[in-house]
Amino acid sequence: MDLREVILKCNQYEDSDEFMYMVFAKKPNENFESNSEAKVLKLTLEEMEMDLNDIKTSKCPGYEYFLEMNIIQEFFEDIKNMDEYKTDEEKVNRVIYYAEYDA
Repeated sequence: MDLREVILKCNQYEDSDEFMYMVFAKKPNENFESNSEAKVLKLTLEEMEMDLNDIKTSKCPGYEYFLEMNIIQEFFEDIKNMDEYKTDEEKVNRVIYYAEYDA
């Protein structure tokens, strides 16, 4: 799965009182890209309290923390109907920019 697919399908994931979803992706050329390989991890609340490096090392070596799914969902919802982000690619790139520079 690539980062573009994860972002566009973000609303298919729903956190609960027992677990949350977190996204990790590879950084080709030192940056996240829409075609970056991505993994969505379903983590227990106990696992969510672990250090991000420990999660990365044990569950997805070679990947970097991107964002928690609920943050992606909220941000995507905010930009979904904005005129300046008409295409899916523009929306995906805006979420990636947010993860890289604003989060």
